[in-house]
Amino acid sequence: MEKDILIRVDNISKSFRKVQALSGFSLCVSSGSIFSLLGPNGAGKTTLMKILLGLVGSDSGSVTIYDLPVSSPLSRRNVRYLPENVTFPSWATPAILFRQLERIRHESTAEEFRLRCTELECVDLMKRPLGKMSRGQRQRVALSLVTAGKPELVLLDEPGSGLDPGGRILVRNLIRNLSSEGATVLINSHLLGEVERVCDTATFISRGRLIAEGELDSLSRQTGLAYIETGNAENMKLSLEKLGYSCRIESKGVVAQLPDPSSFPDMARSVLDTGIRFSGMNQMRESLEDVFLRIMQNDSEQGDDIVS
Repeated sequence: MEKDILIRVDNISKSFRKVQALSGFSLCVSSGSIFSLLGPNGAGKTTLMKILLGLVGSDSGSVTIYDLPVSSPLSRRNVRYLPENVTFPSWATPAILFRQLERIRHESTAEEFRLRCTELECVDLMKRPLGKMSRGQRQRVALSLVTAGKPELVLLDEPGSGLDPGGRILVRNLIRNLSSEGATVLINSHLLGEVERVCDTATFISRGRLIAEGELDSLSRQTGLAYIETGNAENMKLSLEKLGYSCRIESKGVVAQLPDPSSFPDMARSVLDTGIRFSGMNQMRESLEDVFLRIMQNDSEQGDDIVS
């Protein structure tokens, strides 16, 4: 096995009656990475996760984890999975659920679970029945149960589901901590802002096919805009407009249109020449949402061409 490849998906296809969930799909996930699966509803992301876990079999192709076929229970050793919708017995407490889980998996201790609950700020819920918790509280407990100890591979399907902004920050920190501890984290989420903050690489799926993949920075394009952070945005805007730049005030600064990407140094000199104080300037790149919309639009147009 190549040292840095943890998951290898080779040309798999899967259909459910007349629905083609995956078609000729291939993928490699490096050990220790934070990897995201991105695509519209029904693209095949959850099906892929279930195939990785051996919950669903592919019709063709091969899938290995740790160089073991996913048909082998050994491939799921120290692998954790949190589905998008998880239902707990309303009478059970987190402490009871943890003891039941550990009778099966034998991979973490009560102290490790307590530490994870502390990290996700739900340690005070250890003895509260799940039926008496809010949705966000149940989600933090579920994440604690799934990630307690030292998992090697964690698959998270919509981990931010039901969480408020504070809870999402806790989940981002959890994912970073898991990675720093050596875990590989695979995320399926529609919360692109959250994905962008934590992920290294992404795979875009549409209609069961891989349509783009790579590091987030390499997928993002320059927008042709520059952002100047300044406490005197109005005067900066007026000064740059006199020099022929199209500008708008945004947040704590000014966004200016570049004539072309190579003209950024000229604009930087123009900003300095205004004599107006500023604290930073950079060329703006596409957000992950921009990348997602562009890639999906391109795929849709190509699909239309094929149909016609």
